[in-house]
Amino acid sequence: MKRASQIFVFCFLLCLGGCGTGGPGPTGPHGNPDALSFSYCRVVDISGEMHVQWSANRATTGDFCYGLITMTDSLSDTARADSHDVVLVALQHSTRYIFQLTIEDSVGHRAMQSGQFTTPAKTTPEPEINGVEITDITESSASVSWRTDVAANTILYYGQASLNDSVMDDSLVFVHQMSLTGLSSLVTYRIKPESADSANLRGFGPDTSFTTAAQMTLWSPDTSVALGDTMRLPIYVSGVQDLAALHFGMVFQPGALELIDVKEGPFYLQNDGFIFFSNIRNSSGQADADMTWNILYQNGARIGTDADGGGIVAYVILRGLTNGDAQFTFSSDSSFALDMFAVMHSCSLRAGTVQVGP
Repeated sequence: MKRASQIFVFCFLLCLGGCGTGGPGPTGPHGNPDALSFSYCRVVDISGEMHVQWSANRATTGDFCYGLITMTDSLSDTARADSHDVVLVALQHSTRYIFQLTIEDSVGHRAMQSGQFTTPAKTTPEPEINGVEITDITESSASVSWRTDVAANTILYYGQASLNDSVMDDSLVFVHQMSLTGLSSLVTYRIKPESADSANLRGFGPDTSFTTAAQMTLWSPDTSVALGDTMRLPIYVSGVQDLAALHFGMVFQPGALELIDVKEGPFYLQNDGFIFFSNIRNSSGQADADMTWNILYQNGARIGTDADGGGIVAYVILRGLTNGDAQFTFSSDSSFALDMFAVMHSCSLRAGTVQVGP
């Protein structure tokens, strides 16, 4: 994708944390109050799933090792955070496990907690579905995931008014994920997950729904410019929701048009946006612009950006060099947007004709 590396990329890592039963660890060597120590560390049963939870006196990462007699399994939470909650999968029912959690702060100090936990008894003969999540929603796709308490296959029913379509994976797994593609923009879809184990016992998840994003559009109107004169061509955006970054490329006819500058439009100025990067190459008839908006937070959670709706996102300052209709288009392989969660959205592109006259 042209110049995709130039865009101001917003990275949002959704991280799971975790750990075990047992009381908090000691304050530290010789009672040093500045030493890394646990505020709590536990493994708890929540709705039939074992959650590893911990917090310390400062942000940490963690390595959790566990097993039946020896610690043969492990998981790591590499996101440094004040508190953690991670779900353990592929555990046996009604079984005692031992564990050890090692946490580390930003300067390499470590603390350790060990203990044991017992998993709950299985309450249903069929697979039990938990943790259904719908993520990465765009105008044409979405990702659906869930967990089961036994190894099972993956079936997802979906549709608009009724569940008349489905996708399936026969692999027997504990963590399930399905991607839905080819969806229509700004449409509410129903979904229902199902998983069947090796004995063909079938478990069903909740019937829920999600709405796809609006199809973003970049467009410019038909315009005319006198030979040798300059004018401002507005570039419009529409169908925007929580826009965090926009990259668009333009292709124009070398020798017929000359691009002089790319400037912020009212949609940017009114919504606290700015042009992060722009590059005009008149010799090859190409131009690029990267634009960003601030992400808004409330109580530490992302709640959106100021960039919603639509309007004039930029002005292209151009000069007409030869008489006639001059080609001016958006480059489809380098025009895209990121929302506040850094999910990429494609743009519908419509460029008007630029007429150069005497």
